[in-house]
Amino acid sequence: MSHLGMALRRLCALSVALLWGCLASTSHRKAVAPPQDLQITDPGLLGSLDVEWKPPPNVQTVSDCTVRYKFEYRNTGDRDWKVIFTRKLKFRVGFDLSRTAEVKVQTLLEGQCTNDMEVQSDWIYATFQVPLQGKLESEVQNFHCIYHDWEYLKCTWQPGLLAPRGVHYGLYYWYEGLDRAAQCDDYIQDHGINIGCMLQNLSQAEYKDLSICVNGSAAATLLRPLYVTLRLHNLAKPSPPKHLVVSMSASEELHVAWSPPGGETPPQCLEYEVQLTEDARGTKAAWASVSTQMETALTISRANQSRISCVRVRGRTNIFCADQGFWSEWTQECFSGMEPKVTSISYTASTQPVCDQALIAATGICGGPALEGGACFSYTLNLVRHSHSYSFASPVRLAGKPQNINASALAPFPAAQGQL
Repeated sequence: MSHLGMALRRLCALSVALLWGCLASTSHRKAVAPPQDLQITDPGLLGSLDVEWKPPPNVQTVSDCTVRYKFEYRNTGDRDWKVIFTRKLKFRVGFDLSRTAEVKVQTLLEGQCTNDMEVQSDWIYATFQVPLQGKLESEVQNFHCIYHDWEYLKCTWQPGLLAPRGVHYGLYYWYEGLDRAAQCDDYIQDHGINIGCMLQNLSQAEYKDLSICVNGSAAATLLRPLYVTLRLHNLAKPSPPKHLVVSMSASEELHVAWSPPGGETPPQCLEYEVQLTEDARGTKAAWASVSTQMETALTISRANQSRISCVRVRGRTNIFCADQGFWSEWTQECFSGMEPKVTSISYTASTQPVCDQALIAATGICGGPALEGGACFSYTLNLVRHSHSYSFASPVRLAGKPQNINASALAPFPAAQGQL
């Protein structure tokens, strides 16, 4: 027999052995059936629907494998499915009831009975749609909500295009923890029509689905309700940062510091954006972001021969506490004309009458006792704290008599025109 024939025989034998091994392995794997009786029911909670199913038949007899379920759901028109892996047989999840709700479930089996390989069943599907009334153009428009300072939710809308005069709108809401849907009791009105709602005391709804329905009623006209599901932490808008302080060091570095805003916004949930403008050789530049950070202080090195025109700061919820959020308004203070300068002015006068024009403007002191015989008058003007101080150091000769007097004063002075 030729070497070629022997090689072909060995190759055939190896192929048969591999095929037998694959068949044997497959024969030990269990097939698994999908779940049964998938149902969707509406408990009247404005879009939170109950989805439940039963285990596949004979799954209770499987003792050496783990049974789980892959549950996916979405509204018709959504690109992605939301996915949950679970051993439970019932879930309550939020949907937009103005669109069809779609769910699907499959069984996952893994363990010794499957040679530690995951076996997946076929999918089973179910849909749910509430009967829709009225035309789409009768639904409220431009629905928008902001969770201000993590304290209250403000939602606004505009009447639908086909809404008649005298329409009455109502907002209803529900989240896990409420026994039933509740109605807004603080409406925003325009010419007697409800166009918004203020909801307080929602801390228990944070990081949960908040289901909202805005429906309307009018004589002889059916209006389509609006259904939405919100997450409060993704709608948060803080107040502007407080106590913004900007100073320039002798090395011409700009120091910016501020405090977190008030309200119930968690300080650890905030990030900040700092912007400034610079004038370079008389050319004014646009706003430029120099930092986005979670700290409340920043040091900025100035460009050569540049002049800081203005500094401002704003904040929003950071990625550790929300998927998104609204920026606060900018701080109102604008520190303009920030040339490099010291933060205080001090000088000492000796043996001369104290009657300097700057001192007169700051303190109103003039025509005081003459300082004689090496006497010393010290004056300091603090440009940051808007205060001044002065002192007399002995020896001081008053009315021709030597005196040992140490007098000092500290008082606020009015800011000059313009800004420091």
